[in-house]
Amino acid sequence: MDITFTAIVFFILLALVFLLIFLFNSINKNSFTAEDGSVFDNQIDLELYQKLYDNTSPLFSIDEDKDSNQSILGFDKPFLVKLTSDGFKDLQTLIKYRNQIKSLSDLINT
Repeated sequence: MDITFTAIVFFILLALVFLLIFLFNSINKNSFTAEDGSVFDNQIDLELYQKLYDNTSPLFSIDEDKDSNQSILGFDKPFLVKLTSDGFKDLQTLIKYRNQIKSLSDLINT
């Protein structure tokens, strides 16, 4: 009985120590929040994200009722519709838009 009680108390105290360490680490953690609510651990990542968000936000505000030949940031409207809603269902569609996918990759990586 004495050993069992000691073991239970030991495990409870050990669990409390780990819980306190976890709470202490989470309280001292700094976080940086972007305009859209995304959270980052450091200022540099926040600034990179914010710059990318500002540069690419027009891509996600397309209006499907407008002229189909409309271009936003150099991207054709059918590509943007595929990107934001329809998706690329097969390889043929993906290859059809490969140049615009490369341009999007370049925009994101600069």
